[in-house]
Amino acid sequence: MNKIKKALLSASKSLATSSLKRDANSTTCTAIYQPKAPASLDKFKKHKVEPSSIVLRDMPTRWGSCTPKGKIILNPELIKAPKGCIEYVIIHELCHLIHHDHTQKFLDLQTKEMKDWEKWKTKLEKLLA
Repeated sequence: MNKIKKALLSASKSLATSSLKRDANSTTCTAIYQPKAPASLDKFKKHKVEPSSIVLRDMPTRWGSCTPKGKIILNPELIKAPKGCIEYVIIHELCHLIHHDHTQKFLDLQTKEMKDWEKWKTKLEKLLA
């Protein structure tokens, strides 16, 4: 099992009672969105991509981000959203490991990996905007 998946699985066990520790810029995922992150990571094994790390960072205008070096950054406010919304954001960022922009190829991949992503995106925008 790779180190990211191990960290996610280990952290997810204490999700209900965990608090996030933050430094000035970001938080390494010590608690994450179970069970969607490990399942989402598994979906991308076939593409031979994996994030270099996953961190939490307060971001006033984004739910997630993916750096050119493959670090996925998630907004900790996302934890308040339904699981489908969380999975949508994680899959969206994982798609950026393959396509770094929002081209049709990106959208096709996102749709292939999560057919109802538009529903969850809309729900997220309505719930937490």
